[in-house]
Amino acid sequence: MIPLGRTLFVLAVLPAPVAAQVTLIPHGTQAQVVEALKTDLSAQGFALDHVGKHDALYTLDRGNVIQNNGMVVHEHLEIKVSFKTKKEGLEVVGTQEVVGEASGGMDFRKPMDTPSEIASFQHLLDSVRDSIEARAARNSTPARDSTH
Repeated sequence: MIPLGRTLFVLAVLPAPVAAQVTLIPHGTQAQVVEALKTDLSAQGFALDHVGKHDALYTLDRGNVIQNNGMVVHEHLEIKVSFKTKKEGLEVVGTQEVVGEASGGMDFRKPMDTPSEIASFQHLLDSVRDSIEARAARNSTPARDSTH
């Protein structure tokens, strides 16, 4: 019996939902981001699968992968980016998932959410932002007058 005046607290530890990776590119366009990601990701074997009005999808076919339970699943990695124009610039939101297709109907979609995967993906988005912003800065720098 719990005496009156005391409160029993039970804490449940639930995994926090993984937030998408976000970067803001003040002088960027969707076309620039799609092309920069295509260049960076194609070096890792990804292909640009789809470009829409407000999004893009890059995929990597990992082939058949043996799971921990011994089952063989055909896996793809998907990187999805969406674009939203804001007054501060172009907001780029990205997610990465493993998609499994099993012959027995045991398909799955799982976010890639380890700390190293999150850090690596954020680094990629930041690198794209930095290269686009550096290009914008070079293009906006007035040419020097060499006659003086």
